[in-house]
Amino acid sequence: MPKLAQLTLALLLAASLPVHASGTPEPSEAPASRWSLPLDGGKVSSFFGALRGKRAHGGVDFSTPTGTPIKATDQGTVVASTNRYEGDKKYGEVVVIEHPNGLRSLYAHLKERLVRVGDMVSAGELIGHSGMTGRSTGPHLHLEAFKDGKRIDPQHLLDEPLEDNALRQALNAKRNGDADAVYSAPRMSAKAKVGKQAKNTRRSGGKAAMAKAPAKAKAVASKSGKRSKRG
Repeated sequence: MPKLAQLTLALLLAASLPVHASGTPEPSEAPASRWSLPLDGGKVSSFFGALRGKRAHGGVDFSTPTGTPIKATDQGTVVASTNRYEGDKKYGEVVVIEHPNGLRSLYAHLKERLVRVGDMVSAGELIGHSGMTGRSTGPHLHLEAFKDGKRIDPQHLLDEPLEDNALRQALNAKRNGDADAVYSAPRMSAKAKVGKQAKNTRRSGGKAAMAKAPAKAKAVASKSGKRSKRG
């Protein structure tokens, strides 16, 4: 190939490459992390952000029979395997996995856990079985996702859309909720706190009165007995 043709080809190739301000080629962006579904056949019974009273749901619930195999959504390291996560029993038997790119997944209300802290797991690996432990109204899997410590919608990471496999009431609740809401525990208002304190005071006062009643009755009976003897 003539030198002129070689030079022209080199210039064309250089022009087709994106460059930084420094003049070096810009690397291609890494693909976003994608998660596989943590179970087979479960129906979505509650979406992330769906309102529950004044609270927003902090994960995605999959209604499924007790004993359904639960799988890791992606490779990672088990950082929690306990029935008292962060000192609270509401999650029941729970497993938490640390994934690449600052992501974490949480699997709650399990019947049993099959992994321990420090275990390395691969995507799709069995980590437990579904149940209804902790604060649960029925057998299901509660899945949560975190990015750099902040709770996010797991649906943004999952490979498959969830709407096609969701219960009607879950879809209605999602439409009425806020998809970008962040879960927060309910806070008791000052008025409610005062009312609760007053109620506890009345209860404690009633118990004290009941405790004093037998002693008072005994004292009255003793006085009556003395008067009878004198008479």
